[in-house]
Amino acid sequence: MEEKLKTLKNYETIVEALFDQELLRESNIDNFINNEESVDLMPMFGEINEGLRILVFEKDYQEALNILEEYQDSIEK
Repeated sequence: MEEKLKTLKNYETIVEALFDQELLRESNIDNFINNEESVDLMPMFGEINEGLRILVFEKDYQEALNILEEYQDSIEK
């Protein structure tokens, strides 16, 4: 059975997306950046096509969301 991908979060810059991607990888969450090449080459595509997105497998969605929320909470303290 094919696993479905789900958008975890949208990003305005590649730096933000790569940072979160690395956080998820450190927690063994497979993830992918969608639209990376398009937005790098033509930044206006980011506004037209929802920008950069991190995609995760549906089975990992809640865990990935928790990881990013916990990190955000830790830097706000």
